[in-house]
Amino acid sequence: MIMNKNLEAVKSDTGTGSKRREWEERLDLVLDIAEQMVMSGAEVARTEYSIRRICKSFGAVRAEALSITTSLIVTVYYGEYGSVTQTRRVDKFAYNMDRLEKMNALSREICDNKLSVKEGRGRFKELMNEKYYSFYHQILFFMLIAFTFTLFFGGSVKDALTSSAIAVIFKYIDEFAKKIEINKFIPIVVSSLIGGFLAIVAVRMGIADSVSMVSIGDVMLLIPGIMLTNSLRDMFGGDTITGGIRFIEATLIAVMIALGFSSASRFYEDLFARTIVSSVVELPYYMVIIITLVTSFFGSIGYACTFNTNAKRLMAAGFGGFIGWAAYIGVGYFVSSEPMKYFVAAVVINIYSEIMAVREKAPSTVFLVSAIMPLVPGGMLYKTMHYAVTKEWHKFGKLGVGTISVALALALGMLIANSIIKSLRKRRRKRLGMQA
Repeated sequence: MIMNKNLEAVKSDTGTGSKRREWEERLDLVLDIAEQMVMSGAEVARTEYSIRRICKSFGAVRAEALSITTSLIVTVYYGEYGSVTQTRRVDKFAYNMDRLEKMNALSREICDNKLSVKEGRGRFKELMNEKYYSFYHQILFFMLIAFTFTLFFGGSVKDALTSSAIAVIFKYIDEFAKKIEINKFIPIVVSSLIGGFLAIVAVRMGIADSVSMVSIGDVMLLIPGIMLTNSLRDMFGGDTITGGIRFIEATLIAVMIALGFSSASRFYEDLFARTIVSSVVELPYYMVIIITLVTSFFGSIGYACTFNTNAKRLMAAGFGGFIGWAAYIGVGYFVSSEPMKYFVAAVVINIYSEIMAVREKAPSTVFLVSAIMPLVPGGMLYKTMHYAVTKEWHKFGKLGVGTISVALALALGMLIANSIIKSLRKRRRKRLGMQA
């Protein structure tokens, strides 16, 4: 009798152990997918939703997911009192919209087609082996961004060409830093120092007209404007830890950039005992509108390429940047408040991104991150930190308030538009008798 009970206990333990191993394997696949989504630029809500959805499709009774900037924690509950928890540290980040789109599609495929772990793992490996834009293509994209945003902020063609040439050096520094896996702040400081010094030399030689215009085009390659905006959006959305960490990181990066460019200026003045003289040509207002609209279109395409957006999405990304800036200009005819203009433009871009997401069956982030770039306060953030480094505290305070106001307006615009769209989507699903 006792022996029979022992045998039953052993069988029970074996069955429990076997089931646990199955869930360990399932959860490992789920975390692999979620990790790639986070690394590629997915927002917190999307990552956690995808985790819960896949786990439930595998048969979990309940699934809890927590995604913060550097960690993923997932617990699944199965059967009676059975549970498995796994954590994953995420220490690499690089916007990759095509991978994000395909990982999101894979999560849907697993749920809709009830793929097994083996089938899901096979699809995951296929997606991980896909190739993206080459290094030399990335150089061209860096040059495009620097060229267009120098013109966007009011620089001359000479300034834009100089800025795009310096962008090539930035890309080589970035690539070298990735290979040796150095601290990410070091290549930013090195790029800022070299970029600032070369901008000064170019103006002194007559190759360019304005140091600040050459610099701002290259700063747009480094400045964490979208990180600042997303950090505020995360905090407003309730993800305080993630938002806070990103906000601190964005501020530190901006300080490093300002420190690099400012140090270059001081080094030049001390070395040659000369001050830097720049010139900026004022253009008619109608020309400014035309130039900013055109450059917002091509600049957004440039960012979409650096974010590894699928080639068939590039025109949509460029058009998003165009209509966002057009909305900013249009609102300016009725209101003078800068935050209000940015707020309306952010709402327009978010609605556009959601419409494109439904039409193309892709995450809205794929269209949003590139389209929002002409609006992110990258230049303002750089100048704010520049004034802090040069101890111009009055200008620092004034522009700092303006920078935070613009970032808040963008974050609120994206958050409110997203909330309204989600609410409308839930109502529609309820009317159709679908699960919200």
